Amino acid sequence: MSQGNVETNTNSSTIGIPSFVIISILTIFAIGPQYFINLSYTMNQQIIQNGLHFNSQFSLYPATLSNLAFALGVPLGPMIARNAGIRKHYLTCIFLFLCASILNVFAPNIVVLILGRVVQSLSAGMIFLTMLPISLRSFPGNIRNFFLFMIITGLFGSTAMGACFGSLSLNIDEWRWLFILNIITSIICLIVGYFTFPKHKEHQKQPIDKMGIYLLTLIMFSLATPLCNLMDKGFSSFYVWPYLIVAGLLILIFIYVDLQKEVPLVPFATLKAAKPISGTIMAVASHILLVLSIAGINGFLRNDKDLPYHYLVHFYFWFFIGILITAILKTLLYSKLGAGVMGIIGSVAVIYVSLEWRTMNPDVSLTALYVQVACLGAGVSMVLVGGALGTALAGDLHKASLRSTTLHSIRNFVGAIISPVIGWYLSRQNQLHYEHIRSTLGQFSGETNMEISQLTKQFMQHGLPQSKAENMAFYELVLHSKKDAVLGAYHDLFTIMLIVSIIMILASIGKMATGKGLGLVPKKQK
Repeated sequence: MSQGNVETNTNSSTIGIPSFVIISILTIFAIGPQYFINLSYTMNQQIIQNGLHFNSQFSLYPATLSNLAFALGVPLGPMIARNAGIRKHYLTCIFLFLCASILNVFAPNIVVLILGRVVQSLSAGMIFLTMLPISLRSFPGNIRNFFLFMIITGLFGSTAMGACFGSLSLNIDEWRWLFILNIITSIICLIVGYFTFPKHKEHQKQPIDKMGIYLLTLIMFSLATPLCNLMDKGFSSFYVWPYLIVAGLLILIFIYVDLQKEVPLVPFATLKAAKPISGTIMAVASHILLVLSIAGINGFLRNDKDLPYHYLVHFYFWFFIGILITAILKTLLYSKLGAGVMGIIGSVAVIYVSLEWRTMNPDVSLTALYVQVACLGAGVSMVLVGGALGTALAGDLHKASLRSTTLHSIRNFVGAIISPVIGWYLSRQNQLHYEHIRSTLGQFSGETNMEISQLTKQFMQHGLPQSKAENMAFYELVLHSKKDAVLGAYHDLFTIMLIVSIIMILASIGKMATGKGLGLVPKKQK
């Protein structure tokens, strides 16, 4: 792949644009749309459900299956690219993403939408670890720290923009136009990539870990059924726990087989040291925290805060502002401070947010929420990128891409699993809190009757007859109880978020203790 990078530089120079700019565009526009559409779907799955007329039980299927497909594609990409060549690999994956985006624009039902999202995610996953190393090497040594600005604003920024545009789609009650944006970026990548990547070049072929590919594919298929049924049926269902046992056994076999290979699909052996392990924990924990926080705060804003849709756009714009702040700080300070110190700073910001959110009520001010979500965006991106880069640079540079493959494979695999688990957890905690509130109301029937009586008087003062006022009072009491139950569930989730943020800071301390490691910009020789 390094050979391909050299030839790419030559091609781009003919039109007067630096190679790193061209490669950055090809990277952001190839991977960013996947993050963009992931979060925008999370925001507007209700209007997609209404538009395609499917049961709410199936609303999580596209997200769950597309996350599994992306996790499968991440380790496959580098191995396929090394054998097929970067040009062929990149253009093929982009073409598949384009076709899937077109399919999603015209999707008549949930089955077609799922197919399109799975193909999108698989193709984007296969580009992910193909383009990131090429993009890093395309930056000249003296400005290589600007790679961090590109990767944070481009990829994390795509996540924030996905939330903003998803909120906007809620406001206009339309969702297909989001996939049209995917089509536009894919066409740009096809055109620019066609003229940028050299048509004829030698590429180093390596053995393909066919057994690893086979086992990893089996793992993803074995996880699809339980993860899709988890929220509706729970862990005790025969559609869940037997499949999870099979998946667990396959994972153990996969790790054992790959450890025996000279060229494994996921080189787990490259993480056998304190530096890469601490960096991996930083990246994986911050990924989990990002999923926890988005699921929790999005639900709180819509179910408890009752925030109008246009304010959601403002809210997630501040999320982007936090990411932008981290991009600037990382660019300026990473080589001086290292992944560990910056990870500690980011973790402290996230701990602050977790402490605030685990006790917040619907009357919390928007200004406070804007500040907190900016801290969240800054903190999570600071820890995740620091952990990922610190792991890649933690040792022999010839094995940096192998360590990255292992880290990002683990990170995306865990992320694909954790999302349905969070959905199940919120549903379970909501039900437990609601049952507790109902039992409490039953035990103190005098207080309950007094509250109903006060609400009835209020409705009667507004002109309602007594019978209708009593019905409205009872309805309001039930509604408040349900909102309190949902709020309790989100507080429980934010408590888990606090625990994960503590793991992040401990891993960052461990990373700092093992040394700053290599910087992106080569040191000037005296």
